Amino acid sequence: MTSNRLQDDLLKDFKEQKGVIYEQVKLLDPLGASLRKPAAQRLISKGALIFSEIISYLLALGCIAFAIFLDKVYPFYLISEIRYKSEFRKLGWVNIEAFTFGIYGLIAIIAILFYVIARSCRAIRQKNDILNLAGKNIKIIVGQHLKRKASIDAIEQRHFLELPNQHLEEGVQLNKISNPGYDETEF
Repeated sequence: MTSNRLQDDLLKDFKEQKGVIYEQVKLLDPLGASLRKPAAQRLISKGALIFSEIISYLLALGCIAFAIFLDKVYPFYLISEIRYKSEFRKLGWVNIEAFTFGIYGLIAIIAILFYVIARSCRAIRQKNDILNLAGKNIKIIVGQHLKRKASIDAIEQRHFLELPNQHLEEGVQLNKISNPGYDETEF
């Protein structure tokens, strides 16, 4: 009696495992396929992101250096002349200072924007690495599920007559079911 209950429980668990494996393969296989990218394409993308990240950091540092040496750069040396020469005092001290701070402010904003671009490139590169790892792991999981699915199918085929099948009615023999794809009159 307990043997029969154990067998029923094992059959129920087997069918549940089969359903779960089929659902998980159906769910994970398209996801894994969409996350996989060829290695060359991933390398080019990663290289472009690293290059743009470095360039953006260098441009941000260049903006800071530009602000420091602004008085020595060709068209901008006029700012210091306007600021310190008495001939231009008639423009108004407040206006000259506002103009100077405006130029420095624009340079600071440009430096901050280049820094933000560099950080964004870094975040995108890290996200792509995570997606690549997820795609690789999903591929492994789908492979394991496909092996499990194959073993479940092999067990079902090996013990086809012993497993209870809810699709067949009681008293119906398997060889007596007609095949809709077979036409006896053709032969």
